[in-house]
Amino acid sequence: MQDFTEGKIAKQLLLFSVPMLIGNLFQQLYTLVDMVIVGRFVSGDALAAVGVSMSVVMFIVSTLIGLTTGASVAISQFLGAKDHEKLKKTVSVSIIALLWVSLALTVLGIVFAPALLRLLNTNEDIFDDALVYLRILMAGMVFPVFYNMYTAYMRALGDSRRPLYFLILATLLNVALDLFFVIVLDMRVAGAALATIIAQAVAMALCFVYAMRREPLLRVTKLSYDGALLRLILKYGTPAALQYSFVSLAQLVITRLINSFGSATMAGITAATRIDQFAMAPILNLSAALSTFVAQNMGAGIEERARKGFRVTICYMLVCTVIVSSVILVFYDQLISIFVDNADSNKLVIITAGGEYLRIMAVFYFLFVFLFSFNGFFRGVGDAVIAMVFPIISLVARTLSAYGFVWFAGMGPEALAWSIPIGWGLSGFASWIYYKKRLWVGKVATVNTVQ
Repeated sequence: MQDFTEGKIAKQLLLFSVPMLIGNLFQQLYTLVDMVIVGRFVSGDALAAVGVSMSVVMFIVSTLIGLTTGASVAISQFLGAKDHEKLKKTVSVSIIALLWVSLALTVLGIVFAPALLRLLNTNEDIFDDALVYLRILMAGMVFPVFYNMYTAYMRALGDSRRPLYFLILATLLNVALDLFFVIVLDMRVAGAALATIIAQAVAMALCFVYAMRREPLLRVTKLSYDGALLRLILKYGTPAALQYSFVSLAQLVITRLINSFGSATMAGITAATRIDQFAMAPILNLSAALSTFVAQNMGAGIEERARKGFRVTICYMLVCTVIVSSVILVFYDQLISIFVDNADSNKLVIITAGGEYLRIMAVFYFLFVFLFSFNGFFRGVGDAVIAMVFPIISLVARTLSAYGFVWFAGMGPEALAWSIPIGWGLSGFASWIYYKKRLWVGKVATVNTVQ
């Protein structure tokens, strides 16, 4: 457990966010390894199938992860206010809610998987592989949901290292199982999906055992329900869930547009978006670290310290962005080539589509910095609604721009990349105005908020 209400801000944020960043990068390896192995040892079509399926999975899982985000904000604020009783009850209530909702969504996801893939205009040459991969991941959805829950709660208490250790072990297991199932047993996309599920289950189990044995504030021996705390979780979590759902929904709409350009282009964009997620990971993790820092300080009534942490975080984000953008602008084609077998007849199309996407995106990452620095601050002060609204505005602008560029300007797959900075810029500017006018004041939960 780490107290952010005192000490050197720059050092605290750096030491807290670095393990989170490393952990996020390893978590990205779950799907990245699947895609590299599938792309190089199965086919480009199989890579496209994994990309389509993952967009559906993220749409379904995002709702549940949003609830954990809301609960983690409440946990951080109760920690700052030294109200450990409500903190532990919050953990119990969230476990009950997540379990029931995740089981319901698992069943619905498996049953309606074919309809979802057809709604996305999935090409027939990749449909069967996409369906197999999707159904296996949906069957094990509870594992990543509860892993994300425990890691979010550990970070809310100031512990970003333990989740990293568990994730590294699970990722190494995922790599080994991927190689065994896909290459040795020739299980194709089914093997890649199964490897991911097993690794996620191990990560969840490690987090659970640690929480029960070593973290008293997260130890739940008897589940109990509290309506007021559930309402608080929903107050913070529903906007986050809606935001993540809109993010995933926008990705689904974009996926449908990508599918119209053919499977090879879909494979290229799938590879590019995985690298893009690696590139944005430092920003997202610093944003999450800022939320925890701000939540604790606002819960303790120290606004100026929270705002100073916000300024320090922006500086860190910009430094990371300059480094990442420079690497991508130099090596974008080589990065996409990692996913492609040299013998693949569609190699040139895949590399061209993915490389152009990355080259455009790398120039505009600084706009993403400003949007998600504000987002992390707003979430930390408890203004969950506005933390949802601005990213949604960004996504709507992105989606409309992408379709507009394709339908009216006659652009090709590059329209997908050009549309994203438009959304970032509009929402970042709106966030700045909201911050300067101090419309976020008074949103933090106090000890007396929940009785």
